Amino acid sequence: MGARAVELGIESVVLGAVPESDLPSLVVAADVFAFPSLKEGFGLAAMEALAAGVPLVVRDLPVLREVFGPAARFADTPEALATALAHALTSDDPVRAALGRESAARRTWTEAAARHLAFYRAVTGGSHRRVG
Repeated sequence: MGARAVELGIESVVLGAVPESDLPSLVVAADVFAFPSLKEGFGLAAMEALAAGVPLVVRDLPVLREVFGPAARFADTPEALATALAHALTSDDPVRAALGRESAARRTWTEAAARHLAFYRAVTGGSHRRVG
């Protein structure tokens, strides 16, 4: 990473482990949040960025399109990621930011638990057994 950063004229800062209490202020201070994950199924960190009103660029995967929809910019190659990040940094998009905040507000732990419970009931035909 060091040689490539120098080649690109980028000074990277590796924070290492960050106390959980410091994370909200780091996210809010970001100019843009990149989420180029290849295997993420939901993207909790990216959702936190949307909740904070931070522009979001994510990997163009069907699951991430389903989760983030029009609130995010999508990229499927390193070049497209760079272009989307540059665009997010240079253009104000209040509509996308509002969509992101609304999307994040709808996704609560209560809603997640209810959906999981509904899924498990559907898979088991509504039956349940106590273990132990």
